[in-house]
Amino acid sequence: MRNKKKVYTLGPKGSFHHLACVEYLGGQQEIEFCESFAGVFEAVRAGHLGWIALYNSLAGIVENHEAEIEKNFTLLDEMDYEVKLCICSAPGTKLKDLTKLYSHEKAFGESKRFISEKLPKAELIKCSSTSHAAQKVAQEKEQNSAAICHAETAKFYGLDILANIPNKRKNETSFGLFAG
Repeated sequence: MRNKKKVYTLGPKGSFHHLACVEYLGGQQEIEFCESFAGVFEAVRAGHLGWIALYNSLAGIVENHEAEIEKNFTLLDEMDYEVKLCICSAPGTKLKDLTKLYSHEKAFGESKRFISEKLPKAELIKCSSTSHAAQKVAQEKEQNSAAICHAETAKFYGLDILANIPNKRKNETSFGLFAG
């Protein structure tokens, strides 16, 4: 892909959208972050490319924007990205000391068994994305809190991985690249 257009996706840095986009593009395009799907659609209407999640193998349709894409945009390509989650925290934190877990509600759902077995008393605090959760934990640096996110996201924010959360079933998200 040698297009000079920027690619807009959901952020912040380290989001599953970002990680999948980097893998798809191979670092060949400039990536800009939006806070919402509407922001991505607006950028595409302005002549840029958009990258969004379409479907998850466990959760189904990610957002109901299929009609918007079919009516107003052209889907150029799709890619499946494996969702792998982990528990990460500030350096020096121990899994047994955690009392607060930050993440997106879908990540909590996908981690339900792990949380009930390993961290049954932890308070679950919803964030708008797994990357926002990692960002929050990195900023606060509390020894009793952690985020559920991708291992690459933990690296972006200087967090230690305390545990990998096993997938009982294949967990993939289909992402689409689209233009106006």
